[in-house]
Amino acid sequence: MALHSRMQRVNEEIRAAIAEILLTEIKDPRVAHRMISVNRVVVSKDLHYARVWVSVLGTDDECAAAMAGLNHSRAFIRRLLAQRVVLKYLPDLHFEFDSSLKETTRLLQLFRQIETENHPASES
Repeated sequence: MALHSRMQRVNEEIRAAIAEILLTEIKDPRVAHRMISVNRVVVSKDLHYARVWVSVLGTDDECAAAMAGLNHSRAFIRRLLAQRVVLKYLPDLHFEFDSSLKETTRLLQLFRQIETENHPASES
């Protein structure tokens, strides 16, 4: 139980630090001028690797550019992370696009469409 809660704290601390770094430190225009949300971080048990799921608000091309910018800036982000988070090993970061926001938006649109088809506006 203690290891599980420790890993949760490590994941959350790294997530918050990366979110702050993306908001305040990154100058790459592919990343700096985008609405990027760090949704989840999962660090391996040996602390050597961290998968970082991010969502990006924008078109598919803008999302791809932001992901390329994040992956290009991995070493810089890791260096800044080392100044904010104290761990025995600082994990190597692997950014992944989290498509759950787009999927949720698409589902909400489908639900609205179904509702309007089943309950058309009343005619007066």
